[in-house]
Amino acid sequence: MDLMYIFAALFICTVIEQINHGPIIILKTQLINSKPVVVCGAQCTSAHQHTAGAEPGFGAQVADFFKNLFNTNDWPPRWHCGTWSDFHGWLYIISDLLIWGSYFVIPLILVKIVTKRKDVPFPKIIWLFGAFIISCGTTHLLDAIVFWWPAYRLSALIRLITALISVTAVYTLYKVLPSLLNLRSVAELEREIAERKAVEAKLAENEQVLNKSLELLSRHNQQLKSFTHILSHNIRNHASNISLLTGLVDEETLDENNLEMFQKITTVSNRLNTTLQDLSTVIKIRESILEKQELNFKDTTQKVLDVLQSDIMASKAVIEQNFEVATVCFPGIYLESVIMNLISNGIKYAKPNVNPHICISTYTENGKTVLQHTDNGIGIDLELHGEKLFGLYKTFHQHTQAHGVGLFLIKNQIESQGGQITVQSKPGEGTTFKIIFNEQN
Repeated sequence: MDLMYIFAALFICTVIEQINHGPIIILKTQLINSKPVVVCGAQCTSAHQHTAGAEPGFGAQVADFFKNLFNTNDWPPRWHCGTWSDFHGWLYIISDLLIWGSYFVIPLILVKIVTKRKDVPFPKIIWLFGAFIISCGTTHLLDAIVFWWPAYRLSALIRLITALISVTAVYTLYKVLPSLLNLRSVAELEREIAERKAVEAKLAENEQVLNKSLELLSRHNQQLKSFTHILSHNIRNHASNISLLTGLVDEETLDENNLEMFQKITTVSNRLNTTLQDLSTVIKIRESILEKQELNFKDTTQKVLDVLQSDIMASKAVIEQNFEVATVCFPGIYLESVIMNLISNGIKYAKPNVNPHICISTYTENGKTVLQHTDNGIGIDLELHGEKLFGLYKTFHQHTQAHGVGLFLIKNQIESQGGQITVQSKPGEGTTFKIIFNEQN
């Protein structure tokens, strides 16, 4: 910002200097009775005297100007124009040369700045200022030279070029003036840097508190995991021992009362082992990190259908497939489990005396792959059971094979990979499960 203000000030001062300096009229031709007059120590010959009305036209003047651009016969050197002392003349010459030298060095510095600093704002304007300063300096160089070589036509041409560059610089500077005014000052930048440093320090402090919190949480999780494993191991040992002991009892030796009690104990033991096995499966899903692989929906679904072939034939189920998205990046064992549970539930919870009709499809939604499963079964009352739909051992129908484990496993398998599952259902109108995969996670 400050650099651009300096350029603008330098430009304005130079324009004012050029206006005040102006081309100096060196030679005046005075005609008295059409006689030659000696002016500035040189004699103006009659060939260059013009009487009123005899001056050439504008076109002829332009042609003569460029034809004699380097011709100095019409003027004497400036040393012979007027009364110059050595001190006055050399003061003028040295001053012009110093100005020219400075004007020549300044663009070199600007060029170095532009080439070294690629982030300098408005580089084209800096190049334009460089051309402007060089052209201004050239006029001072010629002012010094005319003391010996009076090339006033060349000097006038250089001043014209300088004027054109000056006007272009003024117009360009005016166009970018709003952008220049919007540039932040050094004080503003320093304040922003100070504020940013304060924010970074606060973030670093919060980050340190967070890396400690995570460490503490990780330690607690590890302790909880160890406790879970120990508890699961011990309980499974006791449950296995109970099953082993019940297996050693000969039911024929028991009387009627003891037999009934023993059978209840056996049932509880079997259910305890089943529960422990389900919990073990869930823990493995939570803890394991399975490698994702590119899976084909059609191929995976066909594997599931081969396993469920007997159930499909017995129920006369119709399985419709429509895979707009052919593949997905997901653990293979999880995808098979998800499709297996969805299709088996669609068959299991069919309407009485109605053949199951299941549609499994894939498509893209918001850039993510979606697997949708729709059936025409008995449906679920979500207003009544929605909050506990995916809970462990939560059942919603009086079905002998309903255990409340399948949907719980599906949800855990999907969420363990960063995905999500939603459901839409009404009693008697079937159910639609929508699985959104997160392949980037």
